[in-house]
Amino acid sequence: MNAYNRRQLTALAFVFSLAPMMRLIPKQSAAAAQSGCWLTPLAALPFIILYIVFLSCFLKNRRSGEGMGEMIKRAAGNVPGSIVLVLIACNALFYCGFILRSGADRFVSSIYPAATSTPFVFVMLILGFIAALGPKKAIVRTAKIFSPILAAVLVLVLFFGLITIDISNLFPLPCGDMTPIFKGAVPVFNIYAAVLMYCSFLEDQSSIESGRAKHYILWMLPVTLLLTADIAAIAGNFGAPLTARLTHPFFTMLRDITLFNTIERIEAFVVALWVIPDFIVFATALTVAVKCLLLVFDFKPPEDAPLWEMKNGRWLIPLCGAIAAAVAFTLSRDFEVMQRYSSFVVPALNLTVSLGLLPLCFIVGKLRKTI
Repeated sequence: MNAYNRRQLTALAFVFSLAPMMRLIPKQSAAAAQSGCWLTPLAALPFIILYIVFLSCFLKNRRSGEGMGEMIKRAAGNVPGSIVLVLIACNALFYCGFILRSGADRFVSSIYPAATSTPFVFVMLILGFIAALGPKKAIVRTAKIFSPILAAVLVLVLFFGLITIDISNLFPLPCGDMTPIFKGAVPVFNIYAAVLMYCSFLEDQSSIESGRAKHYILWMLPVTLLLTADIAAIAGNFGAPLTARLTHPFFTMLRDITLFNTIERIEAFVVALWVIPDFIVFATALTVAVKCLLLVFDFKPPEDAPLWEMKNGRWLIPLCGAIAAAVAFTLSRDFEVMQRYSSFVVPALNLTVSLGLLPLCFIVGKLRKTI
């Protein structure tokens, strides 16, 4: 039985992308491309489209009840496929722990600078753990509900941000040498490759429909325009050098935005609303990690199992939750160290999976003629 459709999965991908998008893209794109940073999403788009085509080719011959996890095991074989799935699960669990800490740190630094991140980590951990215990359709449908709300808030904020920009901050553009633009496009590609990769693991309960690549490409086009507007608004207000130095440039921009000269300081509201993307990222990554390990140990628990049911491998859910919590609480509290994790370690790990392990499994599957 299909629990959700492709349109709901793209809503999940959109909400999932909002957390890393606001954390990385304006800052890293500005550092690499300077005043041309607002062009980096457009430069990344062709490569994201190629990755969408690749994932669609990988999943082209999936059967009912199969997602990326099942296709990896079918492509690479039982033992090699299980090794790859364990590696992906480890990466997902590290990402879970990181998103718990980074989301809590952003919330604290933006709204409660005198507080500690520990209570916020615990709250997000409990909410995400409960979501992972339930059916995957609950996570997907939650994203579907909040997707239009988050999109509307983002568009509204960017509208008021764009009308106050200094256009000179977005020029001059590079002439001839496009290397800085493409360098700034790397984090854009990395984020959306990771988002699409994680969401592909949840396709096991999605209906099998034709035109997968076309659907995701058409979804990516307006997302790219939104990204372009986001970077243009931030860099246009602050300039690229300052944008590259700010910890949370999007949320910093919110401090200067007034809606119709009547509503001021909407920063707290938007930061609080951005807990939803953090929750979706954590719940999805935790679910993917559990899914990978269930496939490794050949467990098949029913989707409608009660929350307290721990048979058929469901004990892996609290185990993975505990590992994610351990990662969150053992990550360094030093700001510079966390910045290195955010800018280099986490992107490198996700890129290793999306551009390393998955293409390798695809090639092996084609050679073995198993996919």
